[in-house]
Amino acid sequence: MQLAEERRQHIIDTVERQGKVLAAELAQRFSTSEDTIRRDLRDLDAAGLLRRVHGGAMRRTRAEPSFGQRLDADAARKAMLARALADSVRPGDTVLVDAGTTNLAFVRLLEDGQAATIITNSPQIALGLDHLRATRVVLLGGVYAAHAGAVLGAQTLADVQRLRVDVTVVGVCSIEADRGLGASDAEEAVLKGAMLAAGSRRVVAALNDRLEAPAPFLIAPLADVDRLVLEADAAPDVLARLRRGERAPEIVLAARVAGAPAAGVPAAGRGRA
Repeated sequence: MQLAEERRQHIIDTVERQGKVLAAELAQRFSTSEDTIRRDLRDLDAAGLLRRVHGGAMRRTRAEPSFGQRLDADAARKAMLARALADSVRPGDTVLVDAGTTNLAFVRLLEDGQAATIITNSPQIALGLDHLRATRVVLLGGVYAAHAGAVLGAQTLADVQRLRVDVTVVGVCSIEADRGLGASDAEEAVLKGAMLAAGSRRVVAALNDRLEAPAPFLIAPLADVDRLVLEADAAPDVLARLRRGERAPEIVLAARVAGAPAAGVPAAGRGRA
């Protein structure tokens, strides 16, 4: 019979490795009751070793920087991705753009009229495009979440589910070859998944430190993405895994900007795009 201390250490190790655990799966694994597992999770949460959530637990994360704090982080590398993202837009497109500092850099590169309409859940993106005259800018409704720099919630999700657009550009916290796209927030994961479903062409850009970096909430499998825009010096073995399978996305490697720091250099705002 496994000791409680051993079981709890195994739970901690699993959360650190996978990002989250489910109480039902743990109960089955350890041949014990879900009530016992819930007590374990409650005690581990109280000790600050994980964060208990409905149905299980997830890794505790440090407070994430605000949108404004993330704006200048890795600016040159984000500009490189933004230029490659701009090539995904064809004249007359309606483009749905998720919140994020990389995506803000991307839409600022679009010429007035290059896209017929830009729809976004980010007030910062909408305000950053107030100079446009030939392109219509639409801001989705919802409750503003400062940590995400976006509107979220039931109204935003309902608005997105009514859309059908030419291009969707979604920000992610993680890209894993086997699992797919990940987010650090459950509500954002659902909304980002709906955004992908609304697009005829679905595009995601990510810095190297998002590759094979586990995130607790699944947005969608890689098969739901048409194009990945990545840094030119992304690890070859990671690129090979991302290219596996008949429905693997097209991968565009963006040229590095002169003076940009080397990949893998830590920067604030790693948790969000």
